Amino acid sequence: MYRRSKTAVSLFLCFVFLFSYTASPSMAGKTATGSVPGTLKGVVKTVNASSVIAGAKITAIGPGNDTYSTVTQTDGSYSLSLPAGYYTVTCTATGYNPVTANSSLKSNRTSILNFNLSATEPVTGNIKGTIVDASTGISVSGATVEVAGLTTVSDGQGNYYIDNLPVGTYELTVQAAGYNTEHKTVNINSTDTLQYSIALLPLTSNVKIRQISANLSSFVEGSLSSLELSADLEGTPISYQWSQVKGPKVPITHADATSATVDVSSLEVAADVQLTFRLTVAGADNRPVFQEVTVFVQAKDMTPILGQNVQIGGASTAVNKFIYNGTDWAIFNIGNKLCTAPIDTTSEPASSIHVPGFIYDIDLVTYNNVNYALLSCGSEGIVVVDITDPKHMAVIRNVKVNYYQDNITFTEGGGSILYNNTISSTSAPITATEIDGINLFIADSEFGIHRTSLANLLSDAGPVLESDGTLKIEMEKFTLQYAGENPWGGPVDLKLKGGKLFACLGCLGMGIFDPATLEQIGGYNLYTDSTVKEDWFMDMNVREVVQKDAVTGDVYVDDFTGLPDFRQASFEILQVMKKNVSAPTPWADFDRYGKYYYKAQSVDIAEFNGRTIAYIAYALGGLIAVDITGYENATPANFINGKYLGYIPAVPANGPKEPTGTQSQSLLPYYGAGMLKESGVIDVRVKDNYVYLTDHFAGLLIIDNAATPDVSWKGSMAPYNNDTDGIPGNHWPDYEFVTSFDMSPYDPFDNESMPKWMYESPCLLVTTEINGHGNSLLLMDNMSVNTANNIDLLECAGAGGFNFIDIVDLTAQAMNDRFRVPVYFPTTGEIGAYGNGTAGQAISIGHSSGIASSDQYIYLADGPHGISAWRIVDENGYPTDNIHLVANTLQDEYPEIVNGVNIYPAAHATNVVFDPVNKVAWSGSASLGLRRVNVAPVEAGQGQPGNPLLLPLAPTDCFEHNAEWGTVKPVQYQDHAYDVAIKGNYAFVADGSNGLTVYDITKDPTNPTGGFLVSNIGAGYQQPPLGTASGIDLWTDQQTGKSYAFLACGPRGIGVVDITDVKNMQLVKVFEPIKLEEGKVGAADGQAVDVKVVGDHAYFSYDSFGVICYKLSDLIAPLPDGISPTDVWKKSNTGQLNYDYRPQAVSRFKLQYVPGYEDWSGGAVKMDYTLVNGKLTFFVAFAEAGLLKIDWTDAANPVLKAVAPTVSECTDVTVSNGRLFVADGTGGMLFFK
Repeated sequence: MYRRSKTAVSLFLCFVFLFSYTASPSMAGKTATGSVPGTLKGVVKTVNASSVIAGAKITAIGPGNDTYSTVTQTDGSYSLSLPAGYYTVTCTATGYNPVTANSSLKSNRTSILNFNLSATEPVTGNIKGTIVDASTGISVSGATVEVAGLTTVSDGQGNYYIDNLPVGTYELTVQAAGYNTEHKTVNINSTDTLQYSIALLPLTSNVKIRQISANLSSFVEGSLSSLELSADLEGTPISYQWSQVKGPKVPITHADATSATVDVSSLEVAADVQLTFRLTVAGADNRPVFQEVTVFVQAKDMTPILGQNVQIGGASTAVNKFIYNGTDWAIFNIGNKLCTAPIDTTSEPASSIHVPGFIYDIDLVTYNNVNYALLSCGSEGIVVVDITDPKHMAVIRNVKVNYYQDNITFTEGGGSILYNNTISSTSAPITATEIDGINLFIADSEFGIHRTSLANLLSDAGPVLESDGTLKIEMEKFTLQYAGENPWGGPVDLKLKGGKLFACLGCLGMGIFDPATLEQIGGYNLYTDSTVKEDWFMDMNVREVVQKDAVTGDVYVDDFTGLPDFRQASFEILQVMKKNVSAPTPWADFDRYGKYYYKAQSVDIAEFNGRTIAYIAYALGGLIAVDITGYENATPANFINGKYLGYIPAVPANGPKEPTGTQSQSLLPYYGAGMLKESGVIDVRVKDNYVYLTDHFAGLLIIDNAATPDVSWKGSMAPYNNDTDGIPGNHWPDYEFVTSFDMSPYDPFDNESMPKWMYESPCLLVTTEINGHGNSLLLMDNMSVNTANNIDLLECAGAGGFNFIDIVDLTAQAMNDRFRVPVYFPTTGEIGAYGNGTAGQAISIGHSSGIASSDQYIYLADGPHGISAWRIVDENGYPTDNIHLVANTLQDEYPEIVNGVNIYPAAHATNVVFDPVNKVAWSGSASLGLRRVNVAPVEAGQGQPGNPLLLPLAPTDCFEHNAEWGTVKPVQYQDHAYDVAIKGNYAFVADGSNGLTVYDITKDPTNPTGGFLVSNIGAGYQQPPLGTASGIDLWTDQQTGKSYAFLACGPRGIGVVDITDVKNMQLVKVFEPIKLEEGKVGAADGQAVDVKVVGDHAYFSYDSFGVICYKLSDLIAPLPDGISPTDVWKKSNTGQLNYDYRPQAVSRFKLQYVPGYEDWSGGAVKMDYTLVNGKLTFFVAFAEAGLLKIDWTDAANPVLKAVAPTVSECTDVTVSNGRLFVADGTGGMLFFK
C-alpha cells in the first residue's frame, strides 16, 4: 500500500528576480488603443541556477483576465509582448514545482522576470505481477522486466516486483528466451502497488531453437579445459550468433549454429560464478529467436592474484639504516614490502621483498657474520631477513610468539563483571623489538614484554621453539589493564637506554623496566598526572570523579595504573547508559576518545647538565618532556615517577569549523574513530639541543632548547587564550586547553595552516605534510642542518610513502626554504591525474578502508586520498591480473582552484558504494558526510592506465547537514557517512551517532533550506537510539508494501526502522543480540559494523561477536504494547531478567569458535556475498585474521570454508566476476582468484 506524498511549495525553494529597464522606442506592435506594448522576458533555471529549463510554460494573466502564454527556448529564455498593466505570471515545467510572481508592465518598457524552479518531491509507486506463457499459462522464470530504467528478473514462480518507481506513465518491457519481447504502457501512481501480469507469446519463426544445452551443468574451477555447447534447431538459420551474457568473460569458438566450444582453461575464480551463454538465430524471415543455457562454476580456492604476500600500496611506518660497501643505506617498509635504497640525493629505485605480515618495526643485527633485519610483523611474529646483499634480500624464517595470562577481570559490553578470565594466543601481535647484543626484547601489544636469547631466534640450526611451535621465551611481563573488554597498555615501542628498558605502553604511558627481571621500576602517565592542566581533560583528577565502594570507600581505579577499573566500567554501563543516572563517565570518556589522546607511542632519552629527560611522543597529547633523573638506580621498591617539565602541542584532529550547538556526545564508542587513531605526535628523536619530531598533520618539526623544556617551551606572549567560545571543557575548539602556545592559524585563509606558534621560537621548522602524514623518522649520524645537498634524516610518511630530507638552512626566512625533499618513494608505481586533469600525479594508498566494484572496475576508498578507480578486465573484457589505476579524485584533503573553478576532493573516504543506476561511486566520510563521485566516464572506458581521468567534485556533490555553507536543523551535528543505500532519489545514510539520515540526491545540498535533507531519525541524543550507525541495507516486504532499513548500530547492536513514509520514519526496535555468559542472559559485546539482507534473512557483522543471522520476519515483528523500541529487554538491579523481547538469532558465526582458530585475533568488519546455484557464500573482512569464506546456504548452520590471510587489518571486500578485491587498511589492496 502506498501513500501519496503531499508536496508543499515553499517560498524559500523558489527565487524570483524582477527588475525593469527602459527599452528603445519602437512603433511596432501597438495595441488597439494605440499604446505601445511592453515586453516581459526572462530565463528559467533550476533552483541552484546550475542549468536552464527548456519547454517551461509561462502564463501571464492581466487586466480583464486576458491570458497570454509562451514556452521557454532551448536556452531557457522566453519573451512576451503584452499590453501595459499588472500581471500575475506563473511558470510551470514537468518535474518542477510551479512558481507564481507578479509583474507591473509599462508601455514601451521591458521587464525582466526570471524564474528558478525547484524539483518536485519524488512521488513513487510499485509494480508487481507474474510472467506466464500465453499458450500454456505456465509461469516463466528468468524473464527480464524493465521499466523506467529499473530492471528485475522473474523468480521461479514467474513473479516480479519493482519498487520506488516515480509516478508517471512508462513503457514496460519483458524479455525471455524463446518468447517475443512484450512492450506495455503502464501508469504508476502512489495509491497502491500496481498489479500487472504479462502473458508472453512463444516466438514463431521459420527457424526455432528446440533446445540449447551444455555438456556439463556445473564444474569445479580448473577441472576441465573446455565446455561444449550444442543446439537442436528446427529449420535452417540464415544467421546465428553465440554470445556470453553473464559471468566472467571466456572465449567462445564455433563452427556453426548447432555447436560451440567455450575455453575455460584459464578461468580462475575465488567465488562461485554463473556462466550464461546465448544462441541467437534467424531464418529467412529475418526474425531472430534466442535461448540461453547456464553453467555453474564452483571456486576451488582463493589464490592471491599478485602473488604470495604481494599487495598494492601500504603505509610506510618503520625505518632504519645500515652501511653496505661503505655507503649508507636506508631500509624501510611500505606495508609488508621491505625496501632498501642507498641514501643519496639522487637515490636509485628501492630494492624490495614482500614478507608475511605488516612491518611495524625494523631492527638490525649482525650474527655469525650475517646481517639480518628483524621485522616485527604483527600476528606473523618476527620475520628474519638476510640483508647482507641489500639488492638481493631473502626471508630466512618467520617465527610466531605465544602468550598466556589468567585471572583477568573485566566488564563485558552489557555491564556484567566477569572474573577469572584467560587470554592466550600462539600468534601474538608483535609491534617492536630491541636488542642488547645477547637478548631480544619483544613488544606484544596483546600481552606485554617478552625476552629471549638472540640465539634462540638466529641459531644456524634453526630457531629454538616451544612445544606449540612458537619462539622459546625465557621471561615475560604482563603489562595490560582490563576495565572493559578492550585492554589498555599494550607496548608499541621499546628502547634500551642506560641499562634500562623503556616501553611506550599506549594509553598507560611510558614504563621503565629492569631488563634483567622485566619488573617495572618507573614510568609516567599524562592521564593520571593531575598537575598538568594543558591536556584534554584539563584539571580533572580521575580519583575524584570515579565512584567509590559504598562500604570500604575504595575508589574505582586500578591500584597500579590509577585508571578507571572494571567496577567503574560496570557502573557507567548499567547505571549511566542504561538507567540514565547522572554521573561522570571517565571510563567511557577515556575508552571512547581519551585513549587516542593519551597514547604514548615513541620515546627518546637525553641528558643535559646532569638532568635526564625522557621525550615522549604522546599522540594528540603532543610531545611531553619529563624528568627521569636517577632512573638508572630505580627499583620496584624505589619506583621513579617522571616529573612533567613541558610539552609541545600536537596539531588536533580536524573537526567542525564552527561550534554547531549541542554536540551529540554519547557514552558509546563507535566504529572507526576517524583521524583520532592516527593523529598527533608519532615519533621523536633528540640530537644536540634539538628535538626532531613527526606530527600526523604537521609533518616534521624541529624544536629548539631540548635541554630546558620547562623554561623554553612556550610562546613569547604566554599565557594564551585559545578558548574561542568561552566554554571550558566543551572541546571547542579541540585545543581550547592550550595556554602556553598560540594555536590560532598562521594563515587564516589557508585550510591547512599550522598554528602560529610553529612559526615562532622554540619551533625552528615545520614542514607540514611531506607527501603524506608524518610518521617514523631516523636521524643520520652526520647531520648538517644549515648546509644544502645532504641527506639529514629519513621520514616515513604513512600512506604517503617515504622521504629523504635535506635540512638546508634553519635561519631561512621562508619555512619552505629551510628544507627540501630530494628523494621520494610513493607507495605505488601508478600514475594518477592532477587537479587540472593532466597525468603525472604520484599515487599512494595505505588507508584502504572501503572497496566496491562493477563488472569492469573496482573503486577504492583510501582516506585522505579519496576515491580511485582500477580496471580489472583487459581491453577485450576478459578478467586480468594486470590491474591498474584509470581514474582518481583530487589527491588532497581540500579543494583546489583550477581555471577559476573549485575542484573538491572526496576527502577522508572511509567507505564507497557503487550505484549502477546513476553510475556513481558514493564516498562516505567519518567526518564530512556523503560525496557523489560521477564515474560514468570511467564505466564508459574513458580512463586508461598512464592516461587517467580526474574525477572532480563540485559543492553540489557534497551532502552534509553541517557544512561550510550552512547547517540543517535539527541535525546540526558532526557529519558521518559510514554506509549508504540508494533507493530511487533517496540516499539512506548510516550517520554515526546521528542515526539514519536521508538525502534527496536530486536537490542542491548547498542550499540548507532547499529540502535536500529529507528526514532523520536518531540525532541529538546523548544516548543515541540508533547508537553509532555504521552499516545499512534496505528491504521491502512484498506482502505489505512496507519498506525497512536494517542498521548496524555500533555498540547498540541492531536497528530496524520503518521507512515506508520516508518523512515520518518509525523506529521498530534496536537491541544488542542475546549473549549467554556463564549461564546468564546478557548482551553481545563489541560493535555491529555491517549488514546484508539476503532472501528472508539479515546478516550483521560484529567486531568482536562475529556474524549473526536473523529472520526478517522476526526483526520487523511488532513489540508488545507499552514496550519501547529502545528497551526491548531489561534486567533488574540484581541482574534478574525482567523481560526480553529480542529476536532469537537463527545462527551465529565467530572464527574463534572454530577448532584451530581459538586464539586468533580479528573480528568481522564488512562483507559481501554470492548466491549461485542455490549456494550462499559470505566473504567477511575479519580484521587481523584476514578474509573469511563462509558457506551459509543453510541459514542455521554456517560453515567456514577458507581463511585467506592479509598483511594488515582486512576491512572490506567486494566480489566481481568471481574474483575478490580486498581493502586491507594500512596494507593497501590485494586480490584473489
